[in-house]
Amino acid sequence: MRHCRHVARTLFDDAWQITDAEGQHTARIAGTEHEAIARAHHQLAAYGGGRVFLTDAD
Repeated sequence: MRHCRHVARTLFDDAWQITDAEGQHTARIAGTEHEAIARAHHQLAAYGGGRVFLTDAD
């Protein structure tokens, strides 16, 4: 099974939430989009990799 994470902006401009394929929150971080995506890739490294999707809230 290929693992994935979804990164989406929260209501705050500098906060991001990361969820897994089932919609379960795996992290909420403050920082840049790049930092949030890097964190999602770091989580997936424990599973041998996977895909990260950036969710556009607009």
